[in-house]
Amino acid sequence: MGMDRREFIKSCSLVAMMGLLFGCRKVSLEALAAEPSLGQFEDEVKLAMSLSKKHLDLVRVPMPGMLDIPGASSVNRFGMAIDLDLCNGCGKCILACNVENNVPLVPAEDAGRGRFMHWVEMRGGAPLMCAHCGKAPCERVCPTGAANHTPDGLSAMMYKRCTGSRFCGANCPVQARKFNFNDARKLGLARQFNKEVPLRDKGVMEKCSLCLHRLQDDRLKFKRKVPACPADKGASLVCAA
Repeated sequence: MGMDRREFIKSCSLVAMMGLLFGCRKVSLEALAAEPSLGQFEDEVKLAMSLSKKHLDLVRVPMPGMLDIPGASSVNRFGMAIDLDLCNGCGKCILACNVENNVPLVPAEDAGRGRFMHWVEMRGGAPLMCAHCGKAPCERVCPTGAANHTPDGLSAMMYKRCTGSRFCGANCPVQARKFNFNDARKLGLARQFNKEVPLRDKGVMEKCSLCLHRLQDDRLKFKRKVPACPADKGASLVCAA
């Protein structure tokens, strides 16, 4: 039995529509399959530790001093100490930081060159991250004010202001700032483990925030006098937990 022109066009339209739907579904499934697993983040941490930059094991950094910025507190100053006698260089703090702050994986080519996005690195057998310098060299060269200092002593980043000049990275004595060369979300290398921390975009610098979101939560709990957060225990950082 023959098919008239109208039925033929209708059949072609249905086939085309099914092709479009199938194509969209296929992309969606591929994107889902490309989502990195926690094991991939663990493997990258191990690789990064094996490619540590020996020439940066010992570098001189500006010691924290009295902050000379408006509203600076002379009483409270956040910081973190590492007991090197207890540290065994296992790298678990690096993985914890990556998961807590949604630090993305990098392409294999970048990994081979030792160019990772990790906010914490192993240097000389001990973890190293941004020192939150008192008069931070990185902040002095930022053209937009994206690199700035908080009144309680943190060297912070405002990602929406960052134009990717990379001046701050060049002026950091320990190379603690990392530049997003890749669109991690588009490449399927990013995973948002923690919904409280946004994923960063391609073309911005990022670094250790001293778990600023946790500090803010603990500050609010202290102001509300929540019993579970006594003032003498301080704030909890994920790398130290």
